[in-house]
Amino acid sequence: MKLPVLLPAAIAATLLAACAPAQVKLPADFAAGAVVHAVDGHSPRHFDQPVFIGPYSARRLQDGDTFQWEAGDGRSSMLDSERAYAFTLTTAGQPPVHVQCLSRQSLLRHGDEDAMLEIDLTALEGPLLSCGLQFDGSDAVMPLELAARGNRLVGSLGSPWGNLSMRSLHGFDGSALSSMDANGFELASKGQTWTVVETINAGRVLFAPVTDGRQRTYLAAAATALLMLDADLGD
Repeated sequence: MKLPVLLPAAIAATLLAACAPAQVKLPADFAAGAVVHAVDGHSPRHFDQPVFIGPYSARRLQDGDTFQWEAGDGRSSMLDSERAYAFTLTTAGQPPVHVQCLSRQSLLRHGDEDAMLEIDLTALEGPLLSCGLQFDGSDAVMPLELAARGNRLVGSLGSPWGNLSMRSLHGFDGSALSSMDANGFELASKGQTWTVVETINAGRVLFAPVTDGRQRTYLAAAATALLMLDADLGD
């Protein structure tokens, strides 16, 4: 059996761009009839500027600074980083979604400038991303959590329609190449894909035709949280 070639996302995207703009490989049961929205404001990202997903706008956006602290004995150290951000997602005819997020990373480093070993311990310390979403004026806070499992990211999203599973996507459309880094995310309800978030290039968000206007508004808020995630806070 031929195994897929694993490449960093930037290199793989560059190779594919020689033929056509790279796009995330969609789940097999999802492409037909998907409602596709382009993203504006994700890449390039400008501090405190809104993010747009088609008719959905993430405004009142607060891009938090990245806070870092390091402790060690010179050659070995632990680096912890945190970044908070918040926004309100709006669209015509639907209630707003208020979102607050905290992303974090823990790295163990050993060595010096000439030779540095770095081990990502985020998975042992807790979720990479934790968010709370409030929808339709409710006081209830729905959780979004994303954790690292090797080079994969997995998590869940609470919603008024039940919990959705989340997983990172690493394939490229029309290619056997796979990326070590996530180039998108799948959000699924009871095994059925509801949303795909493409994070490479300018970004795209795709909704399954089974979702309605209220669900898409809520899912667009979750998609914005994922688009704003910086999985390399330690750099």
